[in-house]
Amino acid sequence: MRRLLTKATFTITALIWIGIIAPAEADEGDAGGAGPLDGRTFVGMLGPDGKPKDVADTFVFENGTFVSKECELRCKYPARPYFVRRDGDKTLFISETQCPYKDARIIWRGTVDGDTIRGESTWIVRRWYWTWEDKFEFEGRLAPATTANND
Repeated sequence: MRRLLTKATFTITALIWIGIIAPAEADEGDAGGAGPLDGRTFVGMLGPDGKPKDVADTFVFENGTFVSKECELRCKYPARPYFVRRDGDKTLFISETQCPYKDARIIWRGTVDGDTIRGESTWIVRRWYWTWEDKFEFEGRLAPATTANND
């Protein structure tokens, strides 16, 4: 029941935050489950709030989902749907991912402005006797497009 309420609370918060009802993969004008940020990969740094960013990370938008490759590698946090809101030329996004083997989740909030990404993530770990919450900041630049080698 607690997990159901947590998911419902996140969903309602996301809907209010973005001002629409549909996740990125259902954004009007996009086909085949693609979100408005899909196909973009950002390379950057991640670190505790207010401290130097000291962990290299790659942030990927693909098939209507968002993932931090470092969090996926270290803790198996999977790619999850993202929600967007446009603010002029900027795109604000939010995504939540759940650890598959413990009661821990990360809520990502960020802004994509041209070829840069910036934002914060909140890591929440729950135990029966305490809840621990930690904030991180991230930033990055659009990764160069790769081309196939035609040797």
